[in-house]
Amino acid sequence: MKKVILFSAIIIGTLNILNSQNSEPLYVYNFYKVNEGHEESYENVVKTFVSGIQKKLIEEGCKDMWIFRKVDPTTEMSNYISHYTIDIYNEGREPCDINWRKEAFPSLPENLIDELMTIHQNNRKRIYVARLGLVANYNKEAKPAEFSIVNFMRVNNITKYSKKHIESTKGIFEKYTPRQLWSANNRLDIESYATDEWNYMTVDGYYSREDAMKSSNIPEKVRIQSNKKYGLNNEMRTNKKRMLSSLIMYLN
Repeated sequence: MKKVILFSAIIIGTLNILNSQNSEPLYVYNFYKVNEGHEESYENVVKTFVSGIQKKLIEEGCKDMWIFRKVDPTTEMSNYISHYTIDIYNEGREPCDINWRKEAFPSLPENLIDELMTIHQNNRKRIYVARLGLVANYNKEAKPAEFSIVNFMRVNNITKYSKKHIESTKGIFEKYTPRQLWSANNRLDIESYATDEWNYMTVDGYYSREDAMKSSNIPEKVRIQSNKKYGLNNEMRTNKKRMLSSLIMYLN
């Protein structure tokens, strides 16, 4: 019961924090490590139960999109993070006060909800939560990418690096690369865990893993002009980690 109360408190606390945000886009990444041997149970509970909560929150205007992804288990990053979810708020947060237990599952007995919540809590550990703003992005589709590469980096001058992304990189990638989507995000919760490692993120999204292996077709002239005007990437940032993942499900 304590874990159920804690989970409810986390949801309420998160909503209260987000309610104080302005109208700027907000991305909330929740990173988890699923306990060994619990992967199938965890994914099933999220897809059949937790998704019901997320669906209701979206219907009530509490958020705009929810994404559930699995980290490539063959990569080093999977030793620390096995799954993650993304809550997207296109215009920040407005007050949202709903009883998700009654409204998302009106016919589900309380004891069954408690049991599902306990299973969900026992299946995984929350590693940390990261709140990010939006610098620049594009998506050629109205859905998340099937295969994604998240690049965690430490940027020396975020204003300068963001300017290059907004005015140059976004347009170049959209025109000359096989990416379905691309996003650049600045980290907002600079006081939180792991900020000494990264304060900026880019996401390369592809229709498939095979597309991610394809070469870009950026003309050398375009690359040189961008670097000359805005600076070299390796002089403005240090790549820390890369996280490969596949899409499990999403709601919007």
